Amino acid sequence: METTMVQITVFTDADVRKQSNSDAIASCVRTLLDQAQIAGHLEDTLTELTVDLCTNTRGELECMYYFVAPDRRALFWENDFEATNLFGEVKGVTNGHIKYAMEAEYWMHRELYPNDCKITPELHRELQAMILHAYTDTIFSEASLAPFDTDELQRALNIVDYLNGIVNKPDSIINDQYIWAYARLMRMFTRARFSNFYGEIGARLGTDHTVYAEDNYLDRRPIVKLFNLVLFGSPSSHVRKIDSVWVDQSVNRPRWKMFMNGLRNEWSGLAIYSTVMLAVDISFLAVPAIGQRPSAQIALYISSLWSVASLVVSALLAQSSGHQDSIDRATAFMTRMTRSLHGKENLAIIFSLPYALVIWGMVFFFLALSLVIFLSANVTTWCTAGPAWLLVIGFIGWPVWAARGPQIGRPTSSLWIRRKLGT
Repeated sequence: METTMVQITVFTDADVRKQSNSDAIASCVRTLLDQAQIAGHLEDTLTELTVDLCTNTRGELECMYYFVAPDRRALFWENDFEATNLFGEVKGVTNGHIKYAMEAEYWMHRELYPNDCKITPELHRELQAMILHAYTDTIFSEASLAPFDTDELQRALNIVDYLNGIVNKPDSIINDQYIWAYARLMRMFTRARFSNFYGEIGARLGTDHTVYAEDNYLDRRPIVKLFNLVLFGSPSSHVRKIDSVWVDQSVNRPRWKMFMNGLRNEWSGLAIYSTVMLAVDISFLAVPAIGQRPSAQIALYISSLWSVASLVVSALLAQSSGHQDSIDRATAFMTRMTRSLHGKENLAIIFSLPYALVIWGMVFFFLALSLVIFLSANVTTWCTAGPAWLLVIGFIGWPVWAARGPQIGRPTSSLWIRRKLGT
């Protein structure tokens, strides 16, 4: 379709074989092009137009659209458009920073319609530099902002090296799938730049850094302080981990995968401990002497219940975590959980349950064993087993006390010095 001095490419997903759809699309395109021509938006630039049809509440066909300026990697509209719809959970976006959100949408458009796009040496070098920078960062940084892990980035580099052979090839040779590959990678890197305020004052420099306010994640919440007492300090540890992966209402994909893999490994190991503890409790209950010690028997019953609870909770959490591998599902899950009362704290407590329950099972088993040893014990037993019992308590308490060292905040560079303004 052509207008004066301007070549326009029109894309649509509507079934234009239906006459009603074809007429509606043609009418919409004519109206939009007239508006854009009058506004001077179609001069000296290659422009694309994407239109689609929807049905309003009255059952009437309506037209949806957006224009694309490929040379600027931008979208534009002839009517007022609420740009915040493009931002997601990113707050405080400035006018200059919107370009990355717009560019990400441009590459999404190019994924959907990969034809009619030329792969230039400049585009190839830009993508190659992005991947190389991210690959280097993930190797040498524990808080890399790259949207992929090292293995994925290595494969991405191989893809780009392979695509090097099609740069500057005639359009008839370049397949749409090649263009789609460029568009997918460019969209993900551009969206990461937007989310991390690339090029802006106060840009995010690490996955655990907030760009909005100082977030002292080591400042214990009241509910965490309470449950730390009964869950052996595990909620504090999980709060720090959650704070490092859920920053500014967003999730970094490689860090989230590492976080979830760590949780699954933790729960799998605790399930083994729980199974062993349950077997030990049942075996100990079969000892005839236990029947003569009702208090020890009760302690073993409680230990068995804690072990079963830890085993069940570990299995449930491991099963539910399998649905959180997708970054979109992970973001939706974290958004839903953190918007509830005591959101992240509740999540940390839930993640702490398998560990705390198995520890409580061990505590009650130790109590049952102590009751069997010392109830109705003679002087010889007290003199020999007593010191050993105290030594065991000391060995258990030593690593617990050692682990309660001073909390280390986020590191700052030793190159910085403080100085009052004007001095």
